[in-house]
Amino acid sequence: MRRPRLEVRRGALSGALLAAACGGEIERAMLDERPRADDYAAHIQPTFERLGCSQGSFCHSEPRGDFKFVVSPDGAALQENYLGAKALVDLERPGESRLLRALSASSLVPGGTHAVACFRRESACGFRMLSSWIAWREEGDPRPGELGCAVVMPPPDACDPPMSDDVCCPRALVDAPPVSDAAAADPAQAPEGVGP
Repeated sequence: MRRPRLEVRRGALSGALLAAACGGEIERAMLDERPRADDYAAHIQPTFERLGCSQGSFCHSEPRGDFKFVVSPDGAALQENYLGAKALVDLERPGESRLLRALSASSLVPGGTHAVACFRRESACGFRMLSSWIAWREEGDPRPGELGCAVVMPPPDACDPPMSDDVCCPRALVDAPPVSDAAAADPAQAPEGVGP
């Protein structure tokens, strides 16, 4: 009897089981890698870079908690970034993933403890990309590259007042109620702690 072989092909793990019965025919079981490493490299890594996950010594250029992030990584560092992000996802309950909880406003995903929050609403491109990356199960499910949006680097003054849904700002500012157009025009109408 021959032993089973494991093959890795283009990001999917393929178990090739040799059947002793049935004349030695080969059966293959395809187990899709989740979340997808190719989508991480193409869409999630650039999203983290644009959001500033490794800017300066404050963020994840050095290990903080259980995550380190390398900008413009080579193959080995990209794999480490992917594995670090993957360790923070819950494949059974994607919406409860630590990664989403860390980066989202508390009104969006309760329980955020990260010093900054990056997504104010579900419509934020980065939130939608991360959600689809974590939730993807099989062909036909939406993938980050199919969402028709792009995360752009927020301007330096984006936190005061927060004008974008994709913006990494101190959690107290992102968790504050959004500033209305009237409050932006008249700072006296802005909620306490929000506005110019």
